[in-house]
Amino acid sequence: MACSTTNVDVDYVPLVNLIGIFFQIRDDLMNLQSTEYTKNKGFAEDLTEGKFSFPVVHSIHADTTNRQVLNVLQKRPATPTLKAHTINYLKNHTKSFDYTHSVLESLEAQTRQEIKRLGGNAALERIMDLLHVERPKST
Repeated sequence: MACSTTNVDVDYVPLVNLIGIFFQIRDDLMNLQSTEYTKNKGFAEDLTEGKFSFPVVHSIHADTTNRQVLNVLQKRPATPTLKAHTINYLKNHTKSFDYTHSVLESLEAQTRQEIKRLGGNAALERIMDLLHVERPKST
């Protein structure tokens, strides 16, 4: 006698997409802001590699009259001085880190809601807890 199984089509694609986007944007932010990331992978390596990361793209679009960030990406600086100056520009002039934190908060909320909608999953919720990024306190 054959066992009968219920074929339930659950669409996990939206959840997987949310987690993927959240993780990539988080990684882009960590590359430019995290001291832990700097210890493990180097200081602002995305700038050295000329990568158009999420905060960088935001900054370029936030002030199209200033080509400073594009010029830095083109130069691919290896020394910390120009990279630190660029990070300061993203933080204070175009507010790209604030924007990136806002997007991450929204994506995290959407991801947690999707996990809940699919019936909850303690392991995924713990992963999201580990990936959570605190917004720095304003100085």
